[in-house]
Amino acid sequence: MMMGFLIHSGFLIFLGLESGNIPITNVYESFVLLIWCILFVYINLDYLYRLPLLDTFLVPIVTALSIWALTFDGGNLLITVSLQNFWLIAHIIPIFIGYAAFTISFSLSIMYLTQQRQLKLKLFGPLFTKLPSLAEIDRLMWKTISFGFPLLTLGLVFGTFWVKTQNILGEQWYLDYKVVLGLATWLIYAALLHMRLVSSFHGTKIACLTIAGFCLVLFTFIGTFFMGSKHAFQKMSTQIHEEF
Repeated sequence: MMMGFLIHSGFLIFLGLESGNIPITNVYESFVLLIWCILFVYINLDYLYRLPLLDTFLVPIVTALSIWALTFDGGNLLITVSLQNFWLIAHIIPIFIGYAAFTISFSLSIMYLTQQRQLKLKLFGPLFTKLPSLAEIDRLMWKTISFGFPLLTLGLVFGTFWVKTQNILGEQWYLDYKVVLGLATWLIYAALLHMRLVSSFHGTKIACLTIAGFCLVLFTFIGTFFMGSKHAFQKMSTQIHEEF
């Protein structure tokens, strides 16, 4: 995993030098940056908590995101705003790292449900013995969500300053699809934290809600383009047409 992270870091630096900016100028670069954030968060969490076999559950997700990214290669979908803006960068970086933490929590949720199924069916094989206990997986889910949620909150707050100061989305910016879905994502993870802290929910319910939250993260990340959101990427041909 470390070797892959180093290679990915080198490629990310190459993209940044090539574009002369933070590599999020198109959908492909955004995927590359998101995958880098996922690997970065995973490596640090693994160093702190020693997460056995989490890479087994995480690698398929990273691989799927990488293949998905290749479908956008060629830079046909471009970001619609200037990156030379402090609030935009302050908006993007915390959100991407928050999304990375939620990806880890999603992997842990799959791990939890897998281990729970093995216990239910009494499948005490090699995988069962190598995976952490349900209590440990649940604790790690809590830690990753607790790490990602403040970053998501910070990114959304900075994003609000950005759209208000630059008037990017117009007076009704709060009705933009990506803004609405971003708020919905925030509410899901806020509900998760509330359920854990106040209602003392654990286990299956938290794992299933975490999976739902991650699905919404993915849809917020890229799905809003297909809904005609201004707060997204546009086809190069569309931008050229608008300029003329």
